[in-house]
Amino acid sequence: MPRVSVWLVFIGVLLMTMMVISPNYSRAELNPVLQAGFGQALVAVNNAEEAGATPTETAPLVTLLNRALELNQQASSLPSNQTEQRNAVSSSVNQILTNATTQANGLAATSAQRTYTSKIVTYVAGALVAVFGTFAYVFGVELYQRYRIKRAFRMRVKAR
Repeated sequence: MPRVSVWLVFIGVLLMTMMVISPNYSRAELNPVLQAGFGQALVAVNNAEEAGATPTETAPLVTLLNRALELNQQASSLPSNQTEQRNAVSSSVNQILTNATTQANGLAATSAQRTYTSKIVTYVAGALVAVFGTFAYVFGVELYQRYRIKRAFRMRVKAR
């Protein structure tokens, strides 16, 4: 009897194969004109994430990109005789991508500034802790030396 892990691996491979082969996961072709816009928007969002943007800050950008993909899929599913609607949807996709790119660039700038400020505050706090630690050590050594001196003067010499 095979182990449970063997069955789980088998089921996982089977499900992944079904997902790859399934026609429900077909992807709409990107409009060549909009493909550059998608690339720029994705790069801008990635730059914002690398600059230190949190997932809650990038979530609206991801929502915009998903909306642009949905509209692109709608545009590609329209019949070829509805060019006006296709052009209108394509222009709204282009506008969404431009908006997402602009927001991502602004978010990247603010995130980079916030990260830089956070680093500076961390370094300054570390330096202050080091200075205070040094003063505490010097004060402790001074107190210990005073204690040793007082103890030495309190000793009594007994004659035998």
